[in-house]
Amino acid sequence: MELGDPKNQHHMHTGLAGRRSWERLEYQSFMELVLADGRCARGETVDVSLGGVFLNIADRGHGIALGETGELRTTGNQDALRFPCKVVRVTDTGIGLAFHDQQAAFGTFVTHEMMLDLMANTTAAFAESLDLGATLESTVSHIKNYMQAEAASLFLVEDKGQTLVCRACAGQVDITGLRLGIGEGVVGRVVREGVAMIVDDVRENPSFSKRVDMETGFHTESLLCAPLRIKDKTIGALEVINKRGGGRFVGQDRIVLGALASSAATAIHSARQAAELIERDVEVKASAVKSDFFSTMSHELRTPLNAILGFAQILDHDREGNLLESQRNAVRYIIKGGERLLGLVNEILDLAQIESGLRQLSLRSVTPEEAVEECLALLCPLAESREITVTDEVVGQSLPSVLADEAALNQVLTILFTNALANNRPGGTVTVSAHVGKSGMVRFTIADSGPEIPDEARKKIFVPFARQTNAMGELDDTGIGLTIAMKLIDMMKGRIGFSTSQDEGNRFWIDLPQAPTN
Repeated sequence: MELGDPKNQHHMHTGLAGRRSWERLEYQSFMELVLADGRCARGETVDVSLGGVFLNIADRGHGIALGETGELRTTGNQDALRFPCKVVRVTDTGIGLAFHDQQAAFGTFVTHEMMLDLMANTTAAFAESLDLGATLESTVSHIKNYMQAEAASLFLVEDKGQTLVCRACAGQVDITGLRLGIGEGVVGRVVREGVAMIVDDVRENPSFSKRVDMETGFHTESLLCAPLRIKDKTIGALEVINKRGGGRFVGQDRIVLGALASSAATAIHSARQAAELIERDVEVKASAVKSDFFSTMSHELRTPLNAILGFAQILDHDREGNLLESQRNAVRYIIKGGERLLGLVNEILDLAQIESGLRQLSLRSVTPEEAVEECLALLCPLAESREITVTDEVVGQSLPSVLADEAALNQVLTILFTNALANNRPGGTVTVSAHVGKSGMVRFTIADSGPEIPDEARKKIFVPFARQTNAMGELDDTGIGLTIAMKLIDMMKGRIGFSTSQDEGNRFWIDLPQAPTN
């Protein structure tokens, strides 16, 4: 980012005794010069200062000469502001005027008009822009020029009120993205106390942090900082550094920057609210689209699969012996493959719903014994068909309830139990247990007597589609189930893990927080 354009840093002395130098400002406004003899000339201001202005005049037929006197008027009616002046410069493009008013009335008028114009343009820019960052940069650059400062920066409160982050700056160095502690430096103090602050000499102010100067090489001499406030809430701070021309910030500057900060804060707050409304609307529409997609996919995939499985099962239960043995074996392969494909479709849709944010959980008090009992009631027949002995060590225990979604917990236990059966040996064992761990969480453990999981497979145990062979040498499932289990446990603010060894087999465990007691 280009900061501090040298072409805007030239100085002009007003020529008035005892008055400090004042930067020329680019202020364009059509005004009327009425000379003492009644001649009039209209033009556009180019550079203005406390004591003078240059007026571009298109019509050079007025014959205006050096030394002539008159009045510069803001409009041509009776209510026009009038500023007595003298012609001090004549060029091909216009004339230079010096004001007689020792109180710099024209300079006051210009600064007032520019401030109102800047505030109005700032509000409009935030309302029209879709890029908050770019609008902040443009606003801060204009404020720097208006306040006649060498640099300016805007900090916003982030990280739940713990950090101040520079979101826009203008000057010789770019500090965008710089992070300060909420109480660090003058900016931090202004945000904490909610009041504007002038520092004439940073070397004598204990609140000033030297870190930024040391990191950037910039030399801060004086500064003015005002809070960005919305009602009783401070959302950041606006800071201008080093008055150009060697001057110091004064009380009037504090009032002006406070007004600009208030306008900027309101504009930022409004822009944020508008962005949140747009984002919320987009999320609602996206959620509806996702929901429709999953509903359609569920119907389009499951319906034909269920039809295939239904007809295959009818053929498999043929009691009249119309099928040859080879045909019957083919039907059983169809059933096995169909069930596997249906399971894969279910898992993919489940995982997609979780990752898209459509799967919502309702956490409540769940009894461990009931959760385990419900899972075993469904899966013990499958264990018996594989000649695997199941031991329930949870029944009869007095365990505290856990804070969980009942359906999600049942799904996780089913996934882990099914995994223990699939990776077990014929005639093996599966043990389900639970206890309160050292952390105070309730740990469910499902242990099997299957072979040790290889090192390479351990790294991908919760990665979908990382397929491994089971104890019978067959390809195991896709691994999506364990991925789903991990994500559901994370949504319930729990933990999941496993251990494996040649002697003890495999142990998958989940930790869930205890439910609060009334």
